[in-house]
Amino acid sequence: MNAGTCLCGALRYEVDAETSQLTHCHCSMCRKHHGAPFASFVEVSQHALRWLSGEDQLTTFSPASSRERRSCRGCGAVAPTWVGDRFLVPAGNLSGSLTQATGRHVFVAGKPAWHEIADTLPQYSGPAPDWTWHEEQTPVSAVEGEISGSCLCGVVTFAVMGGPERWMQCHCSRCRRARSAAHGSNAFYSLARFSWRSGRENLGSYHPPDAQRFATSFCVRCGGGAPVERINVQFVLVPAALFDADPGSRPEAHIHMASKASWDTIADALPQFAELPS
Repeated sequence: MNAGTCLCGALRYEVDAETSQLTHCHCSMCRKHHGAPFASFVEVSQHALRWLSGEDQLTTFSPASSRERRSCRGCGAVAPTWVGDRFLVPAGNLSGSLTQATGRHVFVAGKPAWHEIADTLPQYSGPAPDWTWHEEQTPVSAVEGEISGSCLCGVVTFAVMGGPERWMQCHCSRCRRARSAAHGSNAFYSLARFSWRSGRENLGSYHPPDAQRFATSFCVRCGGGAPVERINVQFVLVPAALFDADPGSRPEAHIHMASKASWDTIADALPQFAELPS
């Protein structure tokens, strides 16, 4: 038995099956929906997933060229989605160990230039042999001198100038549950170098009551990730997965490694910190 929950706790479910396959998807649609470098799923049969609460809190977005995508109305976390004859369950929201599951990377051709796949798992440039759908997204048109970004549906758009002040790969449990992924990849830009293009009025947000600084934002239409603004804070947190092109900069380090998911393999050369760097 493996329990799952979203960040705000509205969605609760159980997976009553052995999870033997862990799939890491690098397509642009998964990245923009999760707001993470890649999405990680386990696949289970229809009868192996049992909802405990929150089905009435689900919002569904159905892109014309892809499968439907579901998320929590309250916090934007990605929810299990029915595809074909199985559920795709986001591993970042499961509390149990998946260390026995075999892994694979799919849609690697859509991987962003700044993310390195450093493990030895099998890689497929497109879908895995047993997948029957294709997932990609046409980038939003760019403006010279700017790096643009958008949510999954393209309603929320923004731009940044230059490189970020900081860029961290965060493995804290809040980032995992908010992004429904292995970890977040958070680039911090000063307010002077960040601008909204459209859709700011379509933002939803959630601030965990037990968190002093953490907050998450999402598009209420598609559930996709979005930049995070906070009152009296001079920086905007931009999920790097939302960029439409290579921003030129690269992540600096892995942080909150003490909270890393047991199934997440970190094999790149970036510095690692158990919590925040001093």
